[in-house]
Amino acid sequence: MKLQEQIQRIQEMMNLVTEDSTSKIVEDIKNMLLEDYGEDSWEEYVDKQEIGDCQTIVSFITRSFPEAEKVFGEIEVDEPYIDEYGDEQTLMTHHWVEINGEPYDFSKGTLKDYIDWVDMYDPKVDEPERYYGF
Repeated sequence: MKLQEQIQRIQEMMNLVTEDSTSKIVEDIKNMLLEDYGEDSWEEYVDKQEIGDCQTIVSFITRSFPEAEKVFGEIEVDEPYIDEYGDEQTLMTHHWVEINGEPYDFSKGTLKDYIDWVDMYDPKVDEPERYYGF
């Protein structure tokens, strides 16, 4: 086996390990949130989220999981809305986390009235172009 092939194989194996560890972290976070909030299912937990809960959710995650990095920014909504000052807006303030450099949003339910998610119950960000971190 050539050196280049060996390097490529090692990189592929490392990617699999990272994906597996990320999947475990995501499941552990979901289980912790379910337990802490006393919900029976992930869908129920997400459905009960309200606007503004994202900051608390992300803070709780990052205190419990050092692998998760807090991100504060804005997210693009589907339709413009009128803010409290009477101005039309297309972005909303939002919090999410990054795990191994990838964005995860455990509080998609907080924006259910503003975004028609591809999959609201999957914390993996399916449209990263919507997210603008500071």
